[in-house]
Amino acid sequence: MVAGLGLWSSSPATFGNLIKETYPIGNGRLGAMPFGPPGAEKVVLNIDSLWSGGPFASSNYTGGNPASPLNDYLPGIRDSIFQNGTGDVSQLLGNGDNYGSYQVFANLSVVIDGVSSTTSYNRSLDFNTGLHTSAYTANDGNAYTSTVYCSYPDQICVYSLSSSAALPNITIFLENQLTSAPYSASCEPKDSSVTLTGVTQAGPPRGMHYEGKAQLITKNRASLCSSSSLVIPSDSKTRTLSLVIGAATNYDQRAGNAESNFSFAIPGSDTNDTHSLLGPIISAVTSLAASKSERTLRQAHIADYHHLASQFTLELPDSAGSYGLETSVLISQYNSSGLGDPYLESTIFALGRHLFISSSRENSLPTNLAGRWSETIEAAWSADYHSNINFQMNHWGADQTGLGRLQVPTWEYMQNTWVPRGTETAKLLYGAPGWVVHDEMNIFGHTAMKEDAQWANYPIAAAWMMQHVSDHFSYSQNVTWYRDQGYPLLKGVAQFWISQLQPDEYFNDGSLVVNPCNSAEHGPTTFGCTHYQQLIHQLFTSISSTASLLPDTEKEFISNVTTALKTLDNGLHIGTWGEVKEWKIPDSLGYDFQNDTHRHLSNFIGWYPGYSVSSFLGGYTNKTIQDAVATTLYSRGPGYADANAGWEKVWRSACWARLNNTDEAYFELRYAIDENFASNGLSMYSGQNQPFQIDANFGIVGAALSMLVVDLPNGGAAKARTVVLGPAIPANWGGGSVKGLRLRGGGQVDFAWDLNGLVTSANASGIARGLQIVNKEGTALIHK
Repeated sequence: MVAGLGLWSSSPATFGNLIKETYPIGNGRLGAMPFGPPGAEKVVLNIDSLWSGGPFASSNYTGGNPASPLNDYLPGIRDSIFQNGTGDVSQLLGNGDNYGSYQVFANLSVVIDGVSSTTSYNRSLDFNTGLHTSAYTANDGNAYTSTVYCSYPDQICVYSLSSSAALPNITIFLENQLTSAPYSASCEPKDSSVTLTGVTQAGPPRGMHYEGKAQLITKNRASLCSSSSLVIPSDSKTRTLSLVIGAATNYDQRAGNAESNFSFAIPGSDTNDTHSLLGPIISAVTSLAASKSERTLRQAHIADYHHLASQFTLELPDSAGSYGLETSVLISQYNSSGLGDPYLESTIFALGRHLFISSSRENSLPTNLAGRWSETIEAAWSADYHSNINFQMNHWGADQTGLGRLQVPTWEYMQNTWVPRGTETAKLLYGAPGWVVHDEMNIFGHTAMKEDAQWANYPIAAAWMMQHVSDHFSYSQNVTWYRDQGYPLLKGVAQFWISQLQPDEYFNDGSLVVNPCNSAEHGPTTFGCTHYQQLIHQLFTSISSTASLLPDTEKEFISNVTTALKTLDNGLHIGTWGEVKEWKIPDSLGYDFQNDTHRHLSNFIGWYPGYSVSSFLGGYTNKTIQDAVATTLYSRGPGYADANAGWEKVWRSACWARLNNTDEAYFELRYAIDENFASNGLSMYSGQNQPFQIDANFGIVGAALSMLVVDLPNGGAAKARTVVLGPAIPANWGGGSVKGLRLRGGGQVDFAWDLNGLVTSANASGIARGLQIVNKEGTALIHK
């Protein structure tokens, strides 16, 4: 049995195909993508907060919010929809002016004099250490090794070069050939460094300031400046050199509120001198790091990274004999119609965890649509926070695999950038208390709708994100965090929805429904969208289940929640052809039709990743509901006919796994790898076509976990919980094992299964009293 150990290739990554060849690394704030030929290596560098747009592009930026309230249009919109079944929200729509985009910072270039070819080459990314290593023998007869890593403890990236003989002359510089905005590159001989300084636009207003610095760990090394390049002359004896790289912008999410005039900028940002603003901040970091030995920096990085990576292990058989083969070869020969390749599948799983460790750390922004890695000035979909599946999917594997605390950036981001503007949006668009956001969010609090109702009219986004808040408490049992941050987020969203629910005047069935609503990127503007109703049912139930943890001052609010729950339409309706309906309106209107192969599975939000249907409504053990889910999944197709996106396939895989359907779950997982995963294991959006979109890299972790365990909350019900291990483990994974699976209520479990995928042994620690752990046949493995 082996776990996915890393990635490797016998050829360098090229810029022309960078995102499908590079092995990305990062420390949360900084991202790095090494590429380039031996002797002329480069590293693409990213900064988490480097964005165009927002108040840095327009001094009157409002996050898309209108200048005056629009909520007076709502009664007419609702009346029309209840009368006709469908309608429109054109009066509420906004625009994406000055929305902006995530963008690349710079390339670090390291040129070795005289090296132009090699006789051997190997580059690799180690999932135990987070080290990216390139090794080759060059035409000058020397063996070179370059190591790149991004250290969270020291808040820098490191480029280290070693040779079997004395290093030739080395030239180092920073550049950005893509931007048309003002920037400058310089060299400083005093601290042996190169710097790149710029702004995202000349103004007015002046754009976001950014700066980065690569500084030599000197140890008495001679160096000199040649224009904006740093040159380290050969001294006939030195065989190693190391650089530390730091970078920052003047963005501050804590300034995204009315008190700070929604500036999103650090104090002093009104200067035109970027270097005077950011230079001291960056130099303080790089100078401290450069005062240490590279060995010390590396040891601190490995200790930090390995601690996180080792929290969870999935070991699968190498039945295809894949160990030792190049990653690109494994992926190119992978075929979803065959048996699969457990070794590659475990590698892709481990890669997903590596990417989360590398892009979401306590002092960074959360991982975006491109993770932390973009080589462009204008990223696809701005590499933003799409919140109708994509942002949510980024978190599917965190809590269960021991990475729950790395979600701090998500909680902080929502609290600092969603809540302040979202509170305004709730009042201006809906006349509501609490707060709301819609489908697409940047880092500047764009909480209002954009232009097209089918994807912009999505005020349920925050309610979906609240699942991750509830889940984090469910796994961590951190009551202090829940009271201080988690519950206030939940409460604000619930306040909004309590105010917006309407008595159903179409069916007059006494239920409360959302009106207006649009299912994610699909169908009409209507009322009672399944997706919304299930998410609100889940949100209200989750809040009610924690009432005993809250102070008496919350009793009235909790009472309001439980009262609304009593008449809330729970979003589970089975239609005329046995389907889980996506819309409450009658099938005769033609929207819930057979063989609708749309990419989204919005009517399954309560099945997976949510649990309104699968748990709170008893669906996991209810054959009628199971049959309706299966009927709809078959009708929806395997995730090819619409966008052929990776995320739609892994979502289908996870849904099938919750049905205990091993064959379909494993097929969809294999199908995603076959269709969407490039030669470096990164997921492309449509088939093998760029852009890179990181959601499926995280979603495939969630899909595999869904095959490994069913661990559902019970919404505070008095009955004891049962966890099912191995609901959909394929025989191809036979004889495998898991270590470190986290469980709701706290604690974790290690387990192993036989050659048929049946879990036969389990050991747990720290689990909740009354918890029963069984295998898919119902055999008790542990009873606390």
